[in-house]
This record gives sequence, C-alpha cells and structure tokens, in this order.
Amino acid sequence: MFSNLDTLHSYDPFAILRVIYDLIFGTKGGTVATTTFAFKAHAFFASFMSAAPYYLINLFARFAVFSFFLSIVLIIIVFIYYRKMDQIRSKLMDRVTAADTDDGDPTNNASMENPKWKLVQEHVNSLDANKWKLAILEADIILNELLDTLNLPGQSIGDKLKAVETSDFTSIEEAWEAHKIRNAIAHQGSDFLLNEREVKRVIGLYEKVFKEFEII
Repeated sequence: MFSNLDTLHSYDPFAILRVIYDLIFGTKGGTVATTTFAFKAHAFFASFMSAAPYYLINLFARFAVFSFFLSIVLIIIVFIYYRKMDQIRSKLMDRVTAADTDDGDPTNNASMENPKWKLVQEHVNSLDANKWKLAILEADIILNELLDTLNLPGQSIGDKLKAVETSDFTSIEEAWEAHKIRNAIAHQGSDFLLNEREVKRVIGLYEKVFKEFEII
C-alpha cells in the first residue's frame, strides 16, 4: 500500500532540492525532476489519505477495548478497597463498643455511638483542666486500637505510625501531631500547660483520623 512511500524516500535529495528551488523561484515549465517528484508525492499522499480512515478506526477500536478492560480492573480494585475498609471498621467497632446493646440485640451495634469517643467529648467539654488532658489520653487509646486493627508492626504507637502507608492513611500527619502532644502530657504531667482552645484543636486532629476510618 505504501510502496510509493519507499519510492519517495529513495528519491535523490539533490533532485528534491531542485524541486523546491523550482517551486520557489518559479522556473518556467518546471523540470523533469519537479514533475516526477510532484507526481510521486501526489501518489503517496493519495495512498496515505485512503488508508488513514482504516487506521484511525482500528486505533479507536483498540483504545476502546483497552479502556473498557481498564475500567473493569479499576472498579474491582475500588470494590476490594471499600470492602477491606468496611471489615476494618467492623473489627474496630467491635473493640470500642459494647458487645450487646441494652436490649440484648447485637444487631443495633452498627448504629450505636462509640462510647469511648463519647467519653472523650465529655472530658473536653468539662471545666476541669485535668479532664482535658485525660480526653487526649483516651483519644490516643482509641488511636492505638485503630492501629492494632490495621495489623501494623511495632510495639508503640510511634512504631506503628512509621509503618503506615500514607496512601492508605491520609490523616497520618494529624495522627502524628496529636500523638506527640499526648506523649508530652504523659511525660510532663501537671507541668504541661493546656488551654481549652488547644485541647479542642488536638481532639479535632484525632477526630479527623477517626472519621477517615468511620469509627465515630
């Protein structure tokens, strides 16, 4: 189909320059080189244009098939990801909520408020500064339980946070910052000064982490 292209490529480059010269300066009647080159060029482009629709359709068909299978793969990956997250959330909620509701019906646990987080909020809203620190310590316990559910290696919370894949834990920076403040409270005790505004900010960091994993 593209035999004319091979012929065109094998044409004498000096003859091509001559053709360009004739076209620019308008040599009368042209030359044999001009006429021959123009004929071959016309044959090549005619052949190319006749074949172009076929190649475009073929290219589009291949792209469509590739896009279809890629979409299927991505849908499966997203489904597996959300299924995994739902399992993690269920395991964690089993740890931070009571096994049964007051009426003895365990099916109501899914809609039950996280009691440990409720306790944290009660401490935050207290007028007692010591309970503010306790709120942060309690929130860090919930964080530790979350990390255990994710099956992360390490003994301490810090070790587990280091093992986190940031792509799977978008609020990792908030978890680190909140945990560092918790450590400061644990090490300094009563010497660590904490006002109401700061404690709410720190609890807000924990809240962002817990909401990412849908445990509150």
